[in-house]
Amino acid sequence: MDFARVVKARRMCRGYLERDVTDDQIERIIELASRFPSAGHTQPQEFIVVRDQTVKDQLAKAALDQMFIAQAPVVIVVVSDTRRSAQRYGRRGVDFYSILDGGFASMLVLLSAVDDGLGAAFVAAFDDDAVAEVLGLPRKVRPIGIIPIGYCAEPSGKYRRRPRAEIVHAERWTRS
Repeated sequence: MDFARVVKARRMCRGYLERDVTDDQIERIIELASRFPSAGHTQPQEFIVVRDQTVKDQLAKAALDQMFIAQAPVVIVVVSDTRRSAQRYGRRGVDFYSILDGGFASMLVLLSAVDDGLGAAFVAAFDDDAVAEVLGLPRKVRPIGIIPIGYCAEPSGKYRRRPRAEIVHAERWTRS
């Protein structure tokens, strides 16, 4: 699939067919997602691949009862080892760069899934401490996003995008 088509096909999928996602597919997604950019090349992102139903159920509960997470055949949780960002950038690395870098890695997971014919959703509404407990994360490793992945069972919907005239500014902010 060409890049423009992948980007335009990306949407949040919250319903999945009972069809497995292969280890090869997940390996390819992780391979592409591991190309994420990071501030100062600190590479704080890591990926936790979850197939165990009990763990998926616990993640769904930790994500404010978003149970569709548990219905996906596989879930990738993007985490940031904030110690890597902190070494170079201190507090800003922990509070900003490691989160932004996690967003980049998460977007690559989403786009790579679409490129492989899969559906995915980015979930950031969760209890950080509960997710950390479920996954056994060390104190300085922070969950950034929970990404359920599978073959999408939902029909593709069209959502209105704001016109470019509303979102693009020339040289400086042009509206109040």
